[in-house]
Amino acid sequence: MMSRNKSAKIAIASLSAGCFLLLASGLVYSERLESESYVVTFGNFNVTSGEKSSASYNVTDTVGQIANGPYGQYGSSNYVIGGGFQYIYTIDTFSFRITDVSVELGELALGSHATATHDLIVNTKGAGGYYVYAYEKHPLRHINGTPDIADTACNSGTCTISTAGVWNNTSIPGFGYNMSGDDVPADFINSTYFRPFADDSASDQMQVVMSSNNIAKDRTATVTYKAGISGSQAAGDYETNVVYIAVPGY
Repeated sequence: MMSRNKSAKIAIASLSAGCFLLLASGLVYSERLESESYVVTFGNFNVTSGEKSSASYNVTDTVGQIANGPYGQYGSSNYVIGGGFQYIYTIDTFSFRITDVSVELGELALGSHATATHDLIVNTKGAGGYYVYAYEKHPLRHINGTPDIADTACNSGTCTISTAGVWNNTSIPGFGYNMSGDDVPADFINSTYFRPFADDSASDQMQVVMSSNNIAKDRTATVTYKAGISGSQAAGDYETNVVYIAVPGY
């Protein structure tokens, strides 16, 4: 006989995406700067450069460097190139960590919502900041393959994968998430605002759940998962996979 209990589990996956420049070998021409009295063998002169620090600050600098554009950045509508010593600091540690990769919502009961949380933590020294995207492989699904616990539509039925809405009515079932902490989307106004995840099985586009244009140091956001059921929900265990993709900026 099947148990009347209903429980839910979320498996978490993470990916870090980088940028790679592939160079093809070939003939390269360079300009030789010279006259009867001098020869320039380096393409750049600077007074000083490097890292400097004290007990109260850390700074990197390049003094006297000549470069095109502000801070050595130049390009077109199709590309951006960062040139100069300062851009070497984008080649540094980028890290993305999830504090728990198996989230248990526990037993789901009629007339209440079950919640569980974990944190997303980002570090990057890249001047271009970062983005973290998220999507689910499918809604919370019975381990036998059917049925699903439908993704939430919130109290008013108007929240979407890109716009959070208030969901605090425990008589309304579904599955969704809230974001709080550093660099989260502005539509998560407070702890009552939820979204459904973008559903890969429905060809939804993954959505940004953290982002910044600045250098990140231990930027931390908390994800709160929530699920509720209707009286007709079949008993058994339900699960899904949520994927997070962290992308550094350049």
